[in-house]
Amino acid sequence: MSDLTPAETFIPTLEVPQFKEHKTTQVAAILATYCGGKIDVHKLVKLIYLIDRESLKRRGSPITYDRPYNMPLGPTPGNTYRLINNPWTGEYWSQFFSPPESPHVIKLLRDDTGEDKLSRFEIDLIREVFEKFGKKSFNELQRYMHSLPEFDDPGRLSSPIDWDTLLKAVGWYGDDLIAIKQKLSGRAMFERRIENMSQ
Repeated sequence: MSDLTPAETFIPTLEVPQFKEHKTTQVAAILATYCGGKIDVHKLVKLIYLIDRESLKRRGSPITYDRPYNMPLGPTPGNTYRLINNPWTGEYWSQFFSPPESPHVIKLLRDDTGEDKLSRFEIDLIREVFEKFGKKSFNELQRYMHSLPEFDDPGRLSSPIDWDTLLKAVGWYGDDLIAIKQKLSGRAMFERRIENMSQ
């Protein structure tokens, strides 16, 4: 459970923008390219989580807006995990990545994913996080993920990480936390209105 001050409950329900499959695919493609066109799926989801986490820490918003979960191997982006294991559910993802192959590796099928959905900040952040964590062994990476303050061991199951917990884990408190929650909720509301208008 999150431990919020009275001021931090100013926004009763935090609404977060929708998962960005297109951006996630481009992030994953960059990471896979760094690894020679194929990448271990467990390392991929951990790197994407760390990229989103660092983006949330620095600017108050993630890149992919994936839903974070605690899983036995550490914090994990839930939608990306599902795309990897069921690629046909992703309209965009399935065009560029193979289903998992033994031993738990996916391959980049095409090299034209592009970077048009990503900002310069985001592209630089992907490279920075990969340079810091991409060459670590999986055991080293797992130990680091388990050390993160938002990790709560779910045993053999999985459980969602509360956004308030994650925001506080990366350093947002008080008025800054309120402002970040307002920004995220505002973006989510705008997306919902656009979606309703297109229906």
